[in-house]
Amino acid sequence: MTYRIVATLSLENIVVGAPIKDAGFRWGGGKPGAKNDKPFIHGSGHRSTNYNLFALAQRLHPHLAVIDGFRGMQGNGPVGGSAVDHRVCVASPDWLAADRVAIELMGIDYANVGYLNYAASANLGQGDLNKMEILGEPIAPHIKKYKLADNFNEQLIWMRPPKIQ
Repeated sequence: MTYRIVATLSLENIVVGAPIKDAGFRWGGGKPGAKNDKPFIHGSGHRSTNYNLFALAQRLHPHLAVIDGFRGMQGNGPVGGSAVDHRVCVASPDWLAADRVAIELMGIDYANVGYLNYAASANLGQGDLNKMEILGEPIAPHIKKYKLADNFNEQLIWMRPPKIQ
């Protein structure tokens, strides 16, 4: 299995849950069945998955994000990862701010998460922790460094310009 993005949080759960399911859909001309457009969101690689999440965020623009971090997933999740007993929860009317706080709580460098950086650059929400009013407990005592996927370096391809052939 190829793990496509550094972390999946509220935005990914919202947009991947939104694709249309069509009982009459025929994949590759085969027999009809209840299929959905989820494979299209994951695109053809790491770069396109980050971009597709960003592009869909502009159209779906979630108005509430709730991240249940009671148990997180690290490593090669969601299938081959391991649980992290984190016991945190993040909620915000700004999905980008919620995902940004969650990345911090997971000890992940925000600069490495493509779709969040694209969204912040397009002003789809707040990505700067210094500009957020964080209620409740401070973040620092609750940070747990999550193990990243085995193919983490491949996931960073979104940072490099595409090769033109």
